[in-house]
Amino acid sequence: MAFNGNNDAVSLATTMFESIGGAEKWCALKSLYIKAEHTEPQMDVPYQSEIWRAIDRFEVVIEQQNDSFHVKGIFNSQEGTIHYLDDRDTFRVLDNEQLVDFEYDHNHNVYVLLNKLACNPADYRVEIDTSDRITFFHDTAFICSFALDELSRPFGFDHPLKDGTIVGSLFTHWATDGDLVHSAGGHALDSSFFYRTEIWIPSVETLTEAFDEEVFDGRE
Repeated sequence: MAFNGNNDAVSLATTMFESIGGAEKWCALKSLYIKAEHTEPQMDVPYQSEIWRAIDRFEVVIEQQNDSFHVKGIFNSQEGTIHYLDDRDTFRVLDNEQLVDFEYDHNHNVYVLLNKLACNPADYRVEIDTSDRITFFHDTAFICSFALDELSRPFGFDHPLKDGTIVGSLFTHWATDGDLVHSAGGHALDSSFFYRTEIWIPSVETLTEAFDEEVFDGRE
């Protein structure tokens, strides 16, 4: 790897990637399917979340449901639609500002960022901050930072929102699929949600090549 930065920071970034399967494998990742159970303090029961995410472009399908609701969102750089597959039986289309916000969030997803860092290390400067977190910058822009555990895995993840606010999450459980070490559970720093991953399927194919085309249909 060839991140910009002093030797200690570059070495730590390299070690982090080695601990989660290696930069070459993270760079090869093109799409990802995740099924997880989510809980939120304001909700009485958990809900199931399924996410089909392209890693090499903005293309995402998110389906969430429990006994009281069922929603499916389909998003790409051209349009975003949210389909209510429960008794509401309707849909809405995102306006341009909402779609831009969603694309920003996608580009700062932890797996998308790990792929970008692994594929283009020379585009990023890496530093170790005063809390021993490893921090990545593109030019002067803060991209993300990680706190590493005793195995050099990135268990703490911070990234910016579109308005510049920094938000964080903790990864509390781990699994290995397709030779990639990844989070299998965690929560937001503010405890606004918790999740446990049931299925995590990486692919070196594009999203539309790797998964059934029915995934991209707004109907059930």
